Amino acid sequence: MADSVVSRVGISSTILYKFRAAATFESLPMPGTSARLFDIKREIVKIKKLDRGGIEFDLSIRNATTNEEYTDETMLLPRGTRVIVQRLPT
Repeated sequence: MADSVVSRVGISSTILYKFRAAATFESLPMPGTSARLFDIKREIVKIKKLDRGGIEFDLSIRNATTNEEYTDETMLLPRGTRVIVQRLPT
């Protein structure tokens, strides 16, 4: 029965993110079992409304556990990944 529910609903992933100054992680639901770094950045910008004001910037994304910076925007991050976000000028 659980298999039929998964097939109807689809599998989604949740990436946990927070900005460096934030105290807690927030959930970022994404379709599938992993998400491209580019899509994660785009969704964070959309949710946090960072695209208002016309200021050029980039987001630095680091693994919260290893502190590894993710730079390849085609990279797939598996669901459950915890990341730290920092807004940088371009």
